[in-house]
Amino acid sequence: MYLNNNDIHLTAVSQRDVYDFSFSDCKDLFELSAIVPRYAKLGETVVLRCNHTVVENQLYKVQWTKSGDKLFQYIRGRVPPYINHTIPGAKIDWGQTKPSELALMDVQHDASGQYACTVTLESPIYSKTSEYHDLTVIKIQNIDPTIEIFKEVFSVGDMLDATCTSGPSKPVPEITWLVNGRRPPDTYMKPIVKAALDSASAMRLTFPVSDKLGAEVQLTCLSTIPGFLNHKADYHDYADYRSSSIIGNYWVKI
Repeated sequence: MYLNNNDIHLTAVSQRDVYDFSFSDCKDLFELSAIVPRYAKLGETVVLRCNHTVVENQLYKVQWTKSGDKLFQYIRGRVPPYINHTIPGAKIDWGQTKPSELALMDVQHDASGQYACTVTLESPIYSKTSEYHDLTVIKIQNIDPTIEIFKEVFSVGDMLDATCTSGPSKPVPEITWLVNGRRPPDTYMKPIVKAALDSASAMRLTFPVSDKLGAEVQLTCLSTIPGFLNHKADYHDYADYRSSSIIGNYWVKI
C-alpha cells in the first residue's frame, strides 16, 4: 500500500494526540495523601498511612520513601507481597503493617526525616507520589523547668530579672515566659547559651515593673516542643510540654 506524505503526517498527529490524552487523563485518576505524625516519642510505635482512592483490583504497588530512599514496598500478587529495605532508626511492626499502612516500632532519632508514599496502578500503568511530610523523633523532658529570680520585692520602675532552665531533651526544648498569663514582648526575653546545659535550654526574662501588673506578679515558664503556639493552646497541642510557675511570692511596692 502506498502512503503519501499527507498520510504519514496525519498518522503521526493522531498518535501524538492519543498519547497526550492518555497522559493528561491519568493525572486525576485517583487522590493520594500521606498521613505522617509530626512528632514521635523515642521508642514508641508510629503508623504511616498512605491514603488513596484506588480500588483494590487496580492497585499494583505502594512504596514508602524517606528523603528519597526506598524503605518499603507492597506489590499485589507477589509472594511474599512485601519488600522491606533498610529503615534507619526503626523496625517494622508486621502485626500492624498493611498494604497502605507502614508501622514502625521502637523509633530512634535516626528515624527522623521526610516521608512520602507512591501508589502505582496496574492498568493503565501510572504512578503518583504524595507530598513529603516531616517526622521528628523526640526524647521528652523528664523534669519541669526551674525558675530562679534574683529579687523578692519590687518597686515600680525596678527591673524584674529571672531565668528559666529546662530539663534535657532532644531536640532542645524552647522556653517561653508568661507574666500574669500573658507572653511579654520578645525584647524582654533572651536565650542563655551554656555549654554545660547538655541538651537543655535557658531563657532570661527582664522587664520593667509597672503598677499595671497589680500587687502580685505571676511568672510562668513554658518549656515545649515545638515552641510557643498561642495563648489558646494547651498541653495537648504540644509534642512535649512542661511548665513551672511562681505565684504570689513577689509583691510590688506601689
